[in-house]
Amino acid sequence: MSYACRSVMLVIPRTRKVRLLIRDKTALGAKMVLRMRIAVFTLALLLAGLALAAESGEPLTGHRWTPEQAQHWYNSYPWLVGCNFIPSTAINQLEMWQAETFDPATIDRELGYAQSIGMNTMRVFLHDIAWREDQEGFYSRVDKYLEIADRHGVKTLFVIFDAVWHPNPHPGKQPAPVPGVHNSGWVQSPGRAYLESPEKQDELKPYVIGLLTRYKNDHRILAWDLFNEPDNPNRQAYGRDGARIELNEPDKAKFATQLLEKTFAWAREAQPSQPVTSGVWLGDYLTHPTALQRLQLEQSDVITFHNYDGPDELRKRIEGLKKLGRPVLCTEYMARGNHSTFKDNLPVLKQFHVAAWSWGLVSGKSNTIYPWDSWVKHYSSEPTVWFHDIFRADGAPFSTAEVQLIRNLSGRGNALQSSSEPGQNSPRLSATSVSPP
Repeated sequence: MSYACRSVMLVIPRTRKVRLLIRDKTALGAKMVLRMRIAVFTLALLLAGLALAAESGEPLTGHRWTPEQAQHWYNSYPWLVGCNFIPSTAINQLEMWQAETFDPATIDRELGYAQSIGMNTMRVFLHDIAWREDQEGFYSRVDKYLEIADRHGVKTLFVIFDAVWHPNPHPGKQPAPVPGVHNSGWVQSPGRAYLESPEKQDELKPYVIGLLTRYKNDHRILAWDLFNEPDNPNRQAYGRDGARIELNEPDKAKFATQLLEKTFAWAREAQPSQPVTSGVWLGDYLTHPTALQRLQLEQSDVITFHNYDGPDELRKRIEGLKKLGRPVLCTEYMARGNHSTFKDNLPVLKQFHVAAWSWGLVSGKSNTIYPWDSWVKHYSSEPTVWFHDIFRADGAPFSTAEVQLIRNLSGRGNALQSSSEPGQNSPRLSATSVSPP
């Protein structure tokens, strides 16, 4: 075979391969171009959607809200004013939510008292044990509460976890109140056994995801407070030796930070339409925040805080937190014996358009008319000046002047007939004759 023949034999196959390769590459290139165009188009649609969401104020699912979205949400409501609510017949969250002691008649009556003075929101604590013991029953009772609250024009800020008071909760019958002792039966959620175990913490994920998924678009729910005072050491609780049942402070802060970080992640996974938050409550969080406080301030969609000091300190905290560029909500205040009063502090909160939840509505089994130091100091009779709470069980306000102030600032109007001072006999308010706000 000549060289020429060999060349032809070599050239022809190579030429066919090249042509096939070129043709294949051309087809591949066309497909790649098509895919790139689809990708670019999809990205453009996504960016346009994000821009539209930002403009409309709708939250970005799975992410922390932007300041603009948070402000859009806040601006959609009138000034929010209310209180932390537990019915007077319940000593703690479990007694409120367990089937045997759930009391819709009392809830209805007492939310009527709140409505009558212009309150439009309640902060309400849930409990993981009530969910673990009876999930569907728990949800049905939450549904019933929301139905009642909605009838009274009340939006609810639910609290999922709480690190305050007794660290060892249990289901079933709850203890009777200890006479003269502030919140003698309040319990933490979760209890110490879950908080101090990272593995048990993870068992709480279905509770958080299930709760937020079920109610993610419920207009009756204002927002979710993921963890109340996560690192509270409860120093005054349980008497002189009682602190032994509580975690030591560094460990509690460490485990609480772990659980809160997980809970924020679970909340983002559930993607509720309501904002999620956890409030700062103690220390110099404006200039020297702890790791936990940084987590709270950097992950909350809206900024929440507690303040039981006088108006000057309250104003300082508000001004500092507003620099973060997000709506500011005060989820706890009003301790008369600690110079935090309706008279001095509520006008400040209204001035700065800060949502406000005082502690306590109706005096009852929680005993929060007694001060914090009642854990270590004996009180044999009702204090002349109540520490918390607004009404007696029959609807008579502790101070008519206070409820009139709340009515005036909330825009409720219509002065009450009596102008009695705190501690004096006050006229009873009817919860059944109140028209919706």
